[in-house]
Amino acid sequence: MSILYNTNSSLIPKFQRNNLHRESQYASRQNVAFNSKYEKNSDEYLKELCDSVWPKSLHNRIGRMNKTELAVNSFAALMVRNFMGWYGTKIPTSDDQFLILLFDLIQDLTADFRNVHMDYECLLADELPMILSEHLKVMRRVWKEQNPFEQYCKLTFYQDEYPQLITRHLKLPLENGSCLQSDFLEALFDDLIWGKVMDRALEPYFILHAITKLSVKTSDKHIHYWSLQKLKQAIASSGKILARMFSVDKKQPTRQQQQQLRPFLHRYAFTFLLEDLSMLHHRKPGLFAIAKTLQYWATKSSSIDIILHNLFYNFITTRLTDRSNWQHFFLTLRQLLFPNDSEMGPSANIAVGAEFEALKIEARDKLWQVIQSKYIDLLLGTTQDDVNEWIEILSKDKRCNKLFCFRIINCLLAQ
Repeated sequence: MSILYNTNSSLIPKFQRNNLHRESQYASRQNVAFNSKYEKNSDEYLKELCDSVWPKSLHNRIGRMNKTELAVNSFAALMVRNFMGWYGTKIPTSDDQFLILLFDLIQDLTADFRNVHMDYECLLADELPMILSEHLKVMRRVWKEQNPFEQYCKLTFYQDEYPQLITRHLKLPLENGSCLQSDFLEALFDDLIWGKVMDRALEPYFILHAITKLSVKTSDKHIHYWSLQKLKQAIASSGKILARMFSVDKKQPTRQQQQQLRPFLHRYAFTFLLEDLSMLHHRKPGLFAIAKTLQYWATKSSSIDIILHNLFYNFITTRLTDRSNWQHFFLTLRQLLFPNDSEMGPSANIAVGAEFEALKIEARDKLWQVIQSKYIDLLLGTTQDDVNEWIEILSKDKRCNKLFCFRIINCLLAQ
């Protein structure tokens, strides 16, 4: 499975004579599950999956990979197989150089990502809430329109920039003057990653299914009775929170560096939560005034500010930098996009019509149950109409959500 570089090669007529036979063989392989004697997602299984895609000269390097590297590389290998495999049926060659270069590129990108320093607090508490706020405000205006995507584009102008802006940014470090490489990378990013992969991942059916699943999981944890075991768990959780308020990691900013940071309660996440999402200033102005007063006085205390910075670092930043979480993410993403570990395809029939509407109602009801169980409706004035609006925004048109994700990716690249 590779690509032929010289279109004038004398090998082409030979391959063209057998073209129909090759394409029929390729079609017969589609949707056939990858078979292995090892347990799915075990280290041995992932190594065997990677070996089935990459040339034999790379198998020793694959055998030395750790769990996280295997999870990332197995996903990347299937991406390459689905994209490069199409060319393999058209113009095959025994030259493995291009695949080896792709493998090296993936390894370099993985290493760069591990070594990158990212300000997660700024990203998650400032920049992403701002992007989400803009998206929410526009979607509230257009989701009832006949063609919400067209209106969304008119109000944002994002369609003229994405995904070309992101592709150009990613191609820049790889430019070497080769038109073939440039065209390949554009096709890889624009057609496969920003096209098929994102369309699949942002399918409203999967988003609603995930909301329902997470809501049920959260509701199951919320038990409305007291027991000795639950009391012990509450005490242990409180002790863990207190410990993380004051614990300092070597990688964490020092006290002097924290004091130079923007006050935590001045982050845009709080404005988004109190004003943009819940509109508390309209629904409960008295409670909103109390919240803003407490926010103002809390920012005056450097001790409280340091505690909040510590909590964010110990609860969120450490989880985002934990390799096991990234391993789980790529394993889940691979199973979503490649359910049979072969060709990209749906693992379930996508609900449409009345079945899809029933799924929306279920997601709305389960989410509303969580909001009530956590008393969010009393604190922020959230109503069932709000929940219904959120569900409609998420499921109305995935093209709007796609542009929203492009902005997030652009923000990550800027970091």
